[in-house]
Amino acid sequence: MSRSRTTVILICLIVVALLLGTLTATGILHWGDEPKQNFQSKGKLEVVCEVEVSRLNEGLTQPFDIDKITIPAEFDFEEKTGWYTGEFTISKNRKGALKVEGPVLEIYRPAMFKRYGLIVLGEHVTLDRTNGEFKQWIDLDGEKRLNLITGRCKRTTNAPF
Repeated sequence: MSRSRTTVILICLIVVALLLGTLTATGILHWGDEPKQNFQSKGKLEVVCEVEVSRLNEGLTQPFDIDKITIPAEFDFEEKTGWYTGEFTISKNRKGALKVEGPVLEIYRPAMFKRYGLIVLGEHVTLDRTNGEFKQWIDLDGEKRLNLITGRCKRTTNAPF
């Protein structure tokens, strides 16, 4: 092999190494498996949440009443349902559908009723198992979203999620 050909191959290898290093440093390229968190995926997950509830008075034009309360919630991985004792429609005897996306659990229940002059189309509850963040909101007519509950949850057994 000639000296110039060896030089070209060496330069190409250096360029490839620099390109791979840049892609890895920027997070575009990952080597090996990402660390996986072992979240519960079977049975029932029972949590207790310290939350702030924003309650409507007489529609969206009035200031909301803010209350701090403790509420239970349950996520059933076998039945793919969930409930919490909070505002509007999702309850222990009227459960919503459970969707699992990585660490985030979402309960959704469609609705169609009118309250305070607003048409409620659905209710959502999420629990982010990485940090215990709990959120609840409702979908309103006209593609509007109204956030009602935020807070943090812990398992009733003090085990990790």
